[in-house]
Amino acid sequence: MAEIETSWTIRMLGPVDLSTPDGVKSFGGRLPQMLIATLAIAAGRIVSNDQLIEVMWADGAPASALNTLQSYVSRLRHLLGHEAIELADHGYLLNADVDRVDALRFEQLIRTATADDCTPREARHLCHEALQLWRGVPFGELADVDPFRLEAMRLDELRMLAMETQLEAELEMNHPELVIGTLEAAVQENPYREHLWLMLIEALTRDGRRREALDACRELRFLLAEIGLEPGSSLIALEDRIVQGTDA
Repeated sequence: MAEIETSWTIRMLGPVDLSTPDGVKSFGGRLPQMLIATLAIAAGRIVSNDQLIEVMWADGAPASALNTLQSYVSRLRHLLGHEAIELADHGYLLNADVDRVDALRFEQLIRTATADDCTPREARHLCHEALQLWRGVPFGELADVDPFRLEAMRLDELRMLAMETQLEAELEMNHPELVIGTLEAAVQENPYREHLWLMLIEALTRDGRRREALDACRELRFLLAEIGLEPGSSLIALEDRIVQGTDA
């Protein structure tokens, strides 16, 4: 991979833009944003001209689409450096390691944080760093456009995983009082995400608030019943432990 001297980061965990030592720069309108976001998602892999044209124009590509695509690539090279985007096999390839694209950096941090050999303290730090990369809805105004819609949903699910992993780390470090407020807000925003409820119930129990923990168990049972689900074995075991007053 060719060395690129210019320092920059393509940001997609929010509106698509470019962070540089001189400040944040815009890629321009929707089409150049679509182009750079598509290349960044596939960083290190070739994206064919046909694929890029399909993303940018869908079924309404003009006869001049290829020439226009090449013009946008030229503008991107002016921003990123000529070697940042390679012409290869009837397509283009973005030369960028994980630290040059915020979404790739985010995923790397989460993979490390959720690895079996990662300690709770390390996981908490890594997840905090990962979540700090978020600035809003992934891809900004492109979030409802194919193929960015599915990628935005996938990234948002990873964001939830990062939040849960960070909260789990706090619990494992025996800091229940630090996560109760966050978990109470989280279950209101995501009422059918059972794992958040289980962590809240566990945190309340460890903080000596058993009555509130049992209230949360009942509320979760009610929510599950509303959508036709039975409580899982984890909830039943946790509820039994609280009733019996036994430690984990």
